[in-house]
Amino acid sequence: MKPIFKHIIMCVAGLFLLTGCYKEPDLFDELLVSNGKVAQIAVVWLGDSKVYNAAGVLQTTTTVDSLSTVNVNIEYTSEIAVKEFKVYSAPTASGTQTLLATVPAGTQKYDPELRNYVMKIPITAPKGRNVTSIIFAEIVAENSLASSRKSATLKTKP
Repeated sequence: MKPIFKHIIMCVAGLFLLTGCYKEPDLFDELLVSNGKVAQIAVVWLGDSKVYNAAGVLQTTTTVDSLSTVNVNIEYTSEIAVKEFKVYSAPTASGTQTLLATVPAGTQKYDPELRNYVMKIPITAPKGRNVTSIIFAEIVAENSLASSRKSATLKTKP
């Protein structure tokens, strides 16, 4: 009887050794490749002050006079240094984007209440009445990686 127990224990120990050497493939390994850290834009809003609706939601659509100067406010957070800020304009959300401004980092301010950095970039509203433009903001970090673009809508008065 004792030799059978020894044989069973040896088989079980052998199985543990074999399964300990097996490495399962990581299904997410290729999906989670990171090229580095990027800045994260919390919100983009236009004008000199934030405007909220009755429900307390930030309004990202602003109506201004034709050819007037409007501030594009970018609220963001970043774990790495920022190289520059870019602002684009397009007639629609999926339309061709035109670069309006590229501003080097250095004039952004930290807002302790928001716990975010805020960058104000002045742009000129489009010429014409009742013109709608989608304004996109992007941040390029020191490692040359760009953030995802966030947008706000700019309309000129009829």
